[in-house]
Amino acid sequence: MVSLNRRAEIKTGIGLTKLSYLGSTRQGIWRPALATALFVGCPGLVSAGSPGPDFQHDPVEYWAARILAWVLTLAVILVAYALVKAARGRLVGISGKALMLIGVVLLPSFSIATGMLLVFTRAERVEFCASCHHVMQAYADDLTNPDGTGLAAIHFVNRYIPTNQCYECHTSYGLFGTAEAKMHGIGEVLKYYTGTYDVPLSMWKPYPNADCLKCHAESNLWLSVDAHTYEETQEELFSNLISCMECHGAAHEVRKPTEMAGL
Repeated sequence: MVSLNRRAEIKTGIGLTKLSYLGSTRQGIWRPALATALFVGCPGLVSAGSPGPDFQHDPVEYWAARILAWVLTLAVILVAYALVKAARGRLVGISGKALMLIGVVLLPSFSIATGMLLVFTRAERVEFCASCHHVMQAYADDLTNPDGTGLAAIHFVNRYIPTNQCYECHTSYGLFGTAEAKMHGIGEVLKYYTGTYDVPLSMWKPYPNADCLKCHAESNLWLSVDAHTYEETQEELFSNLISCMECHGAAHEVRKPTEMAGL
């Protein structure tokens, strides 16, 4: 006959075995659960198809966007897990601090930096400009019009500028030109969403010849025009005394200001 002490020892052993089993089960569930959450949280990553021909996409931007989605999902999971452990009083020691550092500081910092880079890069696309559809849709339609006769349409149809046509034509050369374009772009976005823009639209400054000449000057096509080879004409063009548009016509042929306002 088994003594009472022996029975207690057996029950205690069974209890410890169950706790050990539950603990190992939870540890075993955590890893696949995390992987499942990452895939469920980023369905676009799992089903993402080919980005298209190599000459039509930037692989750095393509993969940066997907890595950013993974990092954001992982950060949310880690923060949620850390909050649960903190509520139970188990977020202690070096491991707890490391978890909070990764989930609250490192991953969000990486996400903000990468996200800002992607935003500024994708803001150069024609689709981004056209997204302010109440004021910019007419210009985007004119740009992509295969029968358009304006300079923008001619450049687009003939692929004189392969991508980001709005940005390339409205950004001056060099680092300062890029910074200036980004600053004014942010201002235009704020005006759009606060409804403080004016219709019809107008350039914030006269279009500089330099934004045309940065591509066309000294090209064979440009030099084939006799007027471009005259020293006096070149001086007037280079100093903005005359505009390229005076001979080559308007850049855009939009229809009515009310259509640009969405009225």
